[in-house]
Amino acid sequence: MHPRKIMLCVWWTCEQVVHYELQPTGQTVTGDLYSQQLERVQQALHQKEPALVNGKGIMLLHDNARPRVAQMARNTIQRLGWETLCPPYSPDLAPSDYHLFHSLDNHLLGKSLHQ
Repeated sequence: MHPRKIMLCVWWTCEQVVHYELQPTGQTVTGDLYSQQLERVQQALHQKEPALVNGKGIMLLHDNARPRVAQMARNTIQRLGWETLCPPYSPDLAPSDYHLFHSLDNHLLGKSLHQ
């Protein structure tokens, strides 16, 4: 990673951003970290989207990157009672984050960010 880049992990529903985390510089997402993040997402969902947690159920859409399919992460997802949708990787398919980051890109257009 470039020294000035920071990884942003974002979880959202069709209604709103539920949880996000900025990772320390140089930190990568491992199966253990992803499992911890899923626990924090569950807590955020209890506060922001209780109907999903208490009734409708949660369907998690993520890719098949190693941290997301690690045994620890799969165990956490199963314990939380979430269903996963894990589409195969394809460069031809638009990622689910297109709408989120397209809006962010429009918002930041022409702005200069300084650290």
